Amino acid sequence: MKVYKFRSTQQIGFIFDILMNKRLYCADWKNLNDPMEGMFAYSYRKDFDVEQKIKGIAESKQKYKICSLSKTYDNHLLWAHYANGFDGVAIEIELPDDSHNIKELDYDRGVFAGVDITENTNEEDVAKYILFSKYNVWAYEEEIRILHDKSFYDNIKVTRVISGHRVQDALFNVLNLVCNQLNIEFTKVGIGDEGIDIDFVKPLDLDEWKNKVVK
Repeated sequence: MKVYKFRSTQQIGFIFDILMNKRLYCADWKNLNDPMEGMFAYSYRKDFDVEQKIKGIAESKQKYKICSLSKTYDNHLLWAHYANGFDGVAIEIELPDDSHNIKELDYDRGVFAGVDITENTNEEDVAKYILFSKYNVWAYEEEIRILHDKSFYDNIKVTRVISGHRVQDALFNVLNLVCNQLNIEFTKVGIGDEGIDIDFVKPLDLDEWKNKVVK
């Protein structure tokens, strides 16, 4: 599946880390921008050992880190919130379709995920259900989430970089050069009456650029 990671040029080091090291940073879920991330409400039978079950779910959640991506690049709000108002990029990445730890989020819930811990006996499955769901006000993000037990999800395939139209010319050219050297397609955002699309960008040749700068 194709997914998109939005980054601001204020985070240029993170952009180049993705492109050159072919990896995605995975954060502690408690540090994400939704303060209700990972929280849940539960029901249970009175004769049920609830404390032990809650402890097991918490321990299962604790081992996971999260990388948040989107299944779309053409949402104005994503560019505004995560690419500094189009002064950034959307990095297109190819991820496997069949991974149990890579899924589109379920937004069919309120502030908290609801769990009947009497019926859901597998603590690992409950933890994943909680971390693969989110309050429905966030549905516009169309998030694809990676759950991972390390700080970096490695060996990704970057297929394209889409530059926002407010990226400064010098940095735009550097990104073009880097993508050309790494055989990554480089494009830019186009905005029209029908919304956001992608405009072709001529690859910038390193030798040609050097000659231009010398002159």
